[in-house]
Amino acid sequence: MLTTQSANVGSMRLAAKLGFTEVERFEAWGAEQWLGMRPPVTPSG
Repeated sequence: MLTTQSANVGSMRLAAKLGFTEVERFEAWGAEQWLGMRPPVTPSG
């Protein structure tokens, strides 16, 4: 799970590159927050 302010464009871009997808947006700490999740990594082998 990852949370960042939705106004933080750089963090949102990095989250997308790392495979995070949006679960929800919510208000906290005086700003809109973005909550993302990434599918679990399965070991190959």
